[in-house]
Amino acid sequence: MSMIEFQKRFSDETACREFLEQVRWPHGPECPRCGAVGRAGRIRTRPGSWTCLECKKSQFTVTAGTPLHRTHLPLTKWFLAIWLITTSSKGVSGKKLAEWLEVDYKTAWFMGHRIRRMLAEPQWSKLSGIVEADEMYVGGRKKPEDDDPGPSSGGSKRGRGAGRATVLVAVERDGGARAKRIATHSSQAVGAAVRDLVEPEATLFTDGLPAYRKVGRAQARHETVDHGRRRFARGDVHVNTAEGFIGLFRRAVQGTWHRISHKHVDAYLVECSWRYGRRKTTAMQKFTAALSGLCAGPMTFQELVA
Repeated sequence: MSMIEFQKRFSDETACREFLEQVRWPHGPECPRCGAVGRAGRIRTRPGSWTCLECKKSQFTVTAGTPLHRTHLPLTKWFLAIWLITTSSKGVSGKKLAEWLEVDYKTAWFMGHRIRRMLAEPQWSKLSGIVEADEMYVGGRKKPEDDDPGPSSGGSKRGRGAGRATVLVAVERDGGARAKRIATHSSQAVGAAVRDLVEPEATLFTDGLPAYRKVGRAQARHETVDHGRRRFARGDVHVNTAEGFIGLFRRAVQGTWHRISHKHVDAYLVECSWRYGRRKTTAMQKFTAALSGLCAGPMTFQELVA
């Protein structure tokens, strides 16, 4: 489905609301107060509103208790925002979203984070098969002293990833990606992240970082490539797939968001991982899958900026 077809299909509030109700309530409207399913009647004077016939105490809409809770924006704008964020290869900036939706930047930025909450899967399955793991450093501003000044300068660069968040990336070959922020690149932190993201029966391919050695012994198979000696592949042993995901994320930061704070690194990692895992699906499948995250619960602006 093209964007033009999408806009034609969801051109008004009624079309958007009916589709949302089908996705969220496949067995009929569900009361957020008592949980009764299919026991609600429409309030004719308020389009889109329901009243529970079971507890007789609740009046609700399809967006109640979701990341869209108490929104004042029309669903047509929400649908277009979800479509743009989930189908673009490197996301959409808040500035561009504000321009396209004709809202202010603060509103667009808040919308983006509420949509990212919808993309956060509550229970991700661990990766299996052949899994590549690598680390990257994101967020914050790069300082001049972080660069290597050269052997003749008498100086030296700061520690690995100084001033930035450390992220462990695991990518399943021909599968999905998982990214987890870790405190340091120590063997304890790296090992805990790998155990959280990768099945112990999986084959683990990494670079030569010593932190992988201990957790690698707990995997069914662990192979490394020595990037320090510029050996990037040994047969099928490489981490090029993981580096591809890292490159995609970095291009999204540099070309779309430009800068992300430490506080929101996890949200942007979720967005990129979500899209990466659905890279072979159609645009409409991505959009519908995003709506399945309506159960994620509300988000307040104060929660975002606190």
